[in-house]
Amino acid sequence: MSLAQLLRQGTLADHRQVDHHAALRDLLRPEVSLEHYGAALACLYPAIAGLEHALSHASKRHPSYTLTLREPLLRDDVQRLHQPVLPAWGFAAPANVYEWVGMLYVLEGSRLGGEVIARHTQGCLGEQIPSRFFTQTPLTPAAWAGFWRFAEATCPKDAWPVAVKGARDAFQEFTEALTNALPVMAPRPLALAPTE
Repeated sequence: MSLAQLLRQGTLADHRQVDHHAALRDLLRPEVSLEHYGAALACLYPAIAGLEHALSHASKRHPSYTLTLREPLLRDDVQRLHQPVLPAWGFAAPANVYEWVGMLYVLEGSRLGGEVIARHTQGCLGEQIPSRFFTQTPLTPAAWAGFWRFAEATCPKDAWPVAVKGARDAFQEFTEALTNALPVMAPRPLALAPTE
């Protein structure tokens, strides 16, 4: 079994929990509304901002991987949707580089579905909706392969369970951040901010 297979298998239930979370599940429904879209992005912000912060802070010790930071794009989308920008969730710092790789797997993997979500929501709501978070920095096949090369070079086989622990912990905190943000889902009228 490869590290990729172990991480996917070891986090399958955690990944599913995030994908089907009440904060995000409306994004791919045929009847997604602008209100649901805006609320979902607002709920997503604390999780993305917190995970990026934790990884970015720890990356000073792991300079061989360049993080793609999307928090400013998500903040801009949320603000243009007139939604509140909630505080970043306080993710625990990784204890070592192996946990850092596991957490990074969660962050990089979150870019995979962005194009699918953007296509669906733009098809339902129009191409003018704020969606830079989903569209501006897609995870290309080359970038995803680069992540796996880095992960395998960084984690010897006996450290793979530690990487899985880092990923599972990150997924758990991601879910907690989404749940904590759920009050934002209360209905409110939305209008798009003008594009500059």
